[in-house]
Amino acid sequence: MLLGFIVNFLIGGREGLINSFIGVIIPFAILIVFFALRMLGAGDIKLFCAIGAILGPRDLAYIMIYSFLAGGGIAIILIIKNRIFKERVGYLFNYLKLTVKSFYLAPYTDFSYKKDCAKFRFSYAVVIGTIISIIIR
Repeated sequence: MLLGFIVNFLIGGREGLINSFIGVIIPFAILIVFFALRMLGAGDIKLFCAIGAILGPRDLAYIMIYSFLAGGGIAIILIIKNRIFKERVGYLFNYLKLTVKSFYLAPYTDFSYKKDCAKFRFSYAVVIGTIISIIIR
């Protein structure tokens, strides 16, 4: 992130520094909810913040969209590969039912549970989303 601040300040002056700062604040503000629900890890949010510091909020918005689409694609591939569609839909349905009944947003998953074959490192999706954004733009 520091590199993003320095480069943007040297290239764009005060406006570049502000742009870089906004690029850090936006992913933090949006993704903190996903972190609280244990849908994303802190490293994923820091990675988005670093990308935002370097590229700014405009490019970051596209990268976030492509990253979440890539993450959905990876999840679908894992679900098909491991033949766990029914299990995952049941898990989601039970989570939503519990949330509605209790009016409490419990963490969606436990990161320490390693046997869940539907989990993957979201940084893979962020890399794919960044590459797609660079190619398209």
